[in-house]
Amino acid sequence: MPNRKHILLITSSYPASEKDPRAAAGVFVKDFAETLAERADVTVLTQQAGDSPLTARESDVQVIRFLWAGKGRPLSTLRIPRDIALISSVMFQGCCASFKLAQTFRPDCILACWAIPSGLWALCLKWLYGIPYSVWCLGSDIWDYGKNPFTKMLLRVILREASHLYADGYQLAEDVRFVSGNPCAFLPSARRLPNPTAIKADIRQNRRNYLFIGRYHPNKGPDILLEAVAKLKPEIREKVHFHFFGGGPLREKLESLIAERDISDIVTLKGYIDAQGAAAYLKACDALIIPSRIESVPVVLSDALQSKTPLIASDVGDMGFLLRKYRAGIAVPPESPDQLAEVITHHILHGDNFDSGRK
Repeated sequence: MPNRKHILLITSSYPASEKDPRAAAGVFVKDFAETLAERADVTVLTQQAGDSPLTARESDVQVIRFLWAGKGRPLSTLRIPRDIALISSVMFQGCCASFKLAQTFRPDCILACWAIPSGLWALCLKWLYGIPYSVWCLGSDIWDYGKNPFTKMLLRVILREASHLYADGYQLAEDVRFVSGNPCAFLPSARRLPNPTAIKADIRQNRRNYLFIGRYHPNKGPDILLEAVAKLKPEIREKVHFHFFGGGPLREKLESLIAERDISDIVTLKGYIDAQGAAAYLKACDALIIPSRIESVPVVLSDALQSKTPLIASDVGDMGFLLRKYRAGIAVPPESPDQLAEVITHHILHGDNFDSGRK
């Protein structure tokens, strides 16, 4: 096709395989890259994860993965100063891989998903070769990296040098504008869910089944949900079961909470779930609960809307606004196990009519 552009998509989130369940973000980036490939040539540059091949043609997308010292480690689990060697490795190897790739072909533009570390690699290519880049920001770019003086300064340079800025939330877009001084457009994150009937969800019959899908991380609030579960009255506990899927630094704490609060009979704590499993559980469960302390518009919220699954979510970021606007569920004050328990109890007694009987 004449005048077909070549886009280099640089990302630290890309699935190692079709069945890699560890990062929903990676799945939606893959869907996004394949959609872009319908209109342009797309090359993806990312770090190697697991046993994924270093070079592969996936659908119409060329995927190039570079080696680094933390093979198999999700970048979201790396912490300073504990993992400084691994962080240095992925930063340095990503820069080297970007330079090497730019010597083999010159893309017309670069899309960095996300500001750090991908935006840093894109910034280096702009400075060396004059290739324009855009940045798609996630909440962690602003809320996590913005806390450290060094990374905040680096973040500001990356964002100011970008030709275009995007964010996956309305409030996040405002935060990006504040940090960068440049306009930022809302670009929602979503993925295509497979057929939910391909596998069967292991739900509890004759009970209300509730679902949590996300990282076991303080920002995502799985501990808040467990505290709410512990506050349910005995007659309510007989009617309910909670299914947790994810992974991360809070896993041991969550296991301890389940034992200490004596709720193991109504809580199942599992590892990461792939898109096929997520589709099945979203279809089978009575509601998805998102108890985040801080959030923009998580991928799992988009999953629930696709599945027409009722939502109970913290009123943080854009979630409360979206739930109220589209009547997709109920927003709960953040970090309030008591009020979350009240809403769950109400849903068990009154079903999806969240307004029934509430003052």
